[in-house]
Amino acid sequence: MNTPLPRTGLQLRSKIDRNGQLELSLVSVDVPAPASDEILIQIQAAPINPSDIGLLFGAADLRALTASGTAALPVVTAPVPA
Repeated sequence: MNTPLPRTGLQLRSKIDRNGQLELSLVSVDVPAPASDEILIQIQAAPINPSDIGLLFGAADLRALTASGTAALPVVTAPVPA
């Protein structure tokens, strides 16, 4: 059975913009076609290690956290103190 290759996937991103605002989001990205010596593996779920949460949010003020985006592509923002 040949299953069609996915054209897009979700990527978790954590970034701080020039204004000191942290943004944690799920972003839809293109999935490149594998080369002839590569395979493509689809991961449907993966846990986040609790120790990684500190790296994702950094020094952001989580008391001022806000959520936006959609159910499929959520976005969480929080200010990072100077």
